Amino acid sequence: MDTINAMSGGSNAYAFGKEVTGTSSGVMYGNPHEPWDGVQRFYQFHLTMPGELDVMGAAQQGQPFPNIGFNKDVAWSHTVSTAKRFTLYQLSLVDGDPLKYNYTNSAGVTEQRDIETVPVTIQLPNNQTQVHNIYVSQYGPMLAVNLLNGQLPAWGANNLAYTIRDAASENPRALNQWRSMNKATSVEDLVDRMQSVLGLGFVNTIATDRNGKALYADISTVPNVTKAKLEACSSAASGPFLGALIASDLPALNGSTAACEWGVDTDSPQAGIFGRSNLPFLIRDDYVANSNDSYWLSNLEQPLTGFSPLLRRRLAPFLGATPAAGVPLLMRSRMGLVQIQDRFSNKDNLGGTNFNLNNMQKVVYGNRSYVAELVLDDVLADCRANASMPLTGGSTIDATNACNILSNWDRRNNLDSKGAHVFREFWRNVDFNETTDTIFSVKFDAKDPVNTPRGLIISADTRTALGDSIKFFQDKNIALDAPLSDLQYIVDASKNDERIAMHGGFGREGVFNVAETRGTSANDGANYLINFGPTYMQSVTFDKSGPVAEALLGYSQASDTTRPFHRDQSSRYSAKEWIRLPFNTNDVSKQAVGNKIQLKE
Repeated sequence: MDTINAMSGGSNAYAFGKEVTGTSSGVMYGNPHEPWDGVQRFYQFHLTMPGELDVMGAAQQGQPFPNIGFNKDVAWSHTVSTAKRFTLYQLSLVDGDPLKYNYTNSAGVTEQRDIETVPVTIQLPNNQTQVHNIYVSQYGPMLAVNLLNGQLPAWGANNLAYTIRDAASENPRALNQWRSMNKATSVEDLVDRMQSVLGLGFVNTIATDRNGKALYADISTVPNVTKAKLEACSSAASGPFLGALIASDLPALNGSTAACEWGVDTDSPQAGIFGRSNLPFLIRDDYVANSNDSYWLSNLEQPLTGFSPLLRRRLAPFLGATPAAGVPLLMRSRMGLVQIQDRFSNKDNLGGTNFNLNNMQKVVYGNRSYVAELVLDDVLADCRANASMPLTGGSTIDATNACNILSNWDRRNNLDSKGAHVFREFWRNVDFNETTDTIFSVKFDAKDPVNTPRGLIISADTRTALGDSIKFFQDKNIALDAPLSDLQYIVDASKNDERIAMHGGFGREGVFNVAETRGTSANDGANYLINFGPTYMQSVTFDKSGPVAEALLGYSQASDTTRPFHRDQSSRYSAKEWIRLPFNTNDVSKQAVGNKIQLKE
């Protein structure tokens, strides 16, 4: 069965304003990283409703309005936000009755409230049915938290039970939100439309317009839980479990008192979520960027601060008397910001210091490995000093040849990059959490978030990680200097499973252009068969005639292998080509394929 997992996705997006584009208009790039199969698959379309809408872009299956796209004035994309969309609630059960809990209402009166039993009928094959009960508190469904973490109590143990309140389940406004966004006339207008509807469920928005403005916003549905409320409602007085949940970055509150109910903002269209005045956005004339990190650093010159911890990836660092200013960025976020800095200084050798459609495309398809740029010199220095690397099994392996190959590697994930796979498996073996700094000698500094942490600590673990990587490929008889194109690809089922080599790399390596294999066969020993990563990639600017847009759909439009559009765009991606999209009526008529279908009421 296909499911939607918002947090397993990801994305990159850039928006550049007139201060850095060399024109009076903005330039933007967006690439949502999503699964290539199932219900999250995007499709491209151009929607025209005379007098109402003229917008082009992509949406996930079943959605009638572009989620990501552009009109004649504005272009936007989305990335997955770090904000929490739910809170857990700890219920204090009535002695001897696991279906009742104590609740002190706003008048200070303690009541006994019921956990409702709701029978659900499931249709089975052969006209059979099965009935199961679900259980619901005033907050929402009950949870068996011990199945998530064995250290948490089972329902009834310690006279406790756990339930969840989910802001998304109370939000029916997503389609209205995208319909409104499709009609935006500027980034300021776009912000107003998002603040008024507040219908985005789990995404940031990055946008630009013909006026040369760049926008970052996390204007989405977030439970109205302030820092003060989160601290008060998870204190030690409620027992040890709430604190443990928060340490695991799960917002958890005491559900036995009205004082811990979600707050209400008068400027919110939905009870219990933050209103427009408590959600972050930033409009700039230079740039904004996001690669699934928090709202904090969409622009290095203007950090955003002061919002609820629930909008952050991690919770605990932002609580207490001296909350942190920030935590280490994702490696991909650091790469995204470094790429911007290198373009402004021409360190990337693309000429000039501005962003335009052409050089931006070269930047995002550059496939640099930020982690390699960060740690490979340390690894090679150690290898030159002692090339005998330990293996997990206890023996050793000579890393001389591998280290020579890695020293000649271009530290990119292009099709002709030789050695990228060796580094990939090395870094996969390193025990590393992206938002900590434990494996680095120079610790994270919130005043220098792009350049810290750094300085890989060479240890028995990192040396074993390299040794195991080398042995992994030797055992599979795969050349250590094989080009990435030999290993990383998709297949075209319509052409007898012909291979299409795919450039790009893993987000954990700090590769901005994510192309990954997800699932149990993440690497079968010889192949990285891509099924996650580049989806609807759009690069957009504006001229006097309207939008100038070039785009690609990484897996192509048709999932049906018998159709001519099954892998056509995938081949263009492999060649780093883009498709100029027709927007005005004349261009659409010239490039139309098939017969025109006109829908009427």
